[in-house]
Amino acid sequence: MCEFNDLGLASQQGFAMVLHLMTVIQVPVHLFGGYVILFKTPQKMKSVKMSMFLLHFWSSLLDITICFLIVPYVIFPIPGGIPLGFLSFLGVPPGYQASILIICASYTAISIINFYKNRHHSMKHGPNSQNLKTRLCRYVYIAANCVAAVAFLVPIYILHPGQRDIQKYTIETIPCLPPKIYENPNFFVASTSISFILLDMGLLSIFVFAQIIFLIVYSVKELQKRLKNLSKVTSTLQKRFSNALYAQVSIPMIAYAFPTVYVFFSWIFGSFSQACNNFVFISLAFHGLLSTFTTLAVHKPYRESLKVFLPTCMTWRAKSRVSSVREVQLSAIVAIV
Repeated sequence: MCEFNDLGLASQQGFAMVLHLMTVIQVPVHLFGGYVILFKTPQKMKSVKMSMFLLHFWSSLLDITICFLIVPYVIFPIPGGIPLGFLSFLGVPPGYQASILIICASYTAISIINFYKNRHHSMKHGPNSQNLKTRLCRYVYIAANCVAAVAFLVPIYILHPGQRDIQKYTIETIPCLPPKIYENPNFFVASTSISFILLDMGLLSIFVFAQIIFLIVYSVKELQKRLKNLSKVTSTLQKRFSNALYAQVSIPMIAYAFPTVYVFFSWIFGSFSQACNNFVFISLAFHGLLSTFTTLAVHKPYRESLKVFLPTCMTWRAKSRVSSVREVQLSAIVAIV
């Protein structure tokens, strides 16, 4: 049974208000996270500084794109919807906005590839072993991923349906959808073929996540080889540092759990709930915030920088003194590895 609900979170106004409120929180948090990575990263973490900042930049930009620039009011199981954000106010065509959103999401994933690629190289050759040749190879590898991500959009625009086909497809798929939605001049549908969208986006997802999984597995194997030649204390500290880096990326991926499952089942079974559709992008918009908070939480130098904004207390100072010895040891270990 098809029933359209336009109240509360399911409404365009309620959805936009929630995302705009998130923007107010995200902007200062992301700016602080960027400042900390650029200016508070210690020398012992220099090898991961730039890849960490690029990951933070693209995650933050994806958040701002969803919550402020585009505000995608998507009508799943139809692969389309109405952009309600600032770019629509500026008159940017909805097709271009859809491309911007997909590219931002793809480049966020590629920044994760770059992060793990950098870690993989450090584990295998050491953090200070990157000469001009190895850097050039890594730049070419990342550039090829960026080009490939854009290339996946080309078939969508080549096979993009006409306006009559879009309206007919929309009415047949969701008959309860009011005309004010599909007659809106900013209403955009990427394709009238769900199988085509699933194939295109599925291949893009496999292309990205297969590389991430490979780099993680390979990095862990290289770490295990190195730990055999280290003392017990050194091995423990090195594991702790590596786990912090992996947690920095892995924990925020929780934000993708509900959107991935819901969108897949919505397309397969044709289920429709506008409140769930809106919650998909609210959940996605939490990825950058989770990423920033996790980055600040798992790395002690970044946690220390929070003292500027928190009341000074004896407990914090005591914990800092106790952990200072471990930090010196970790600094020496990372310099070696």
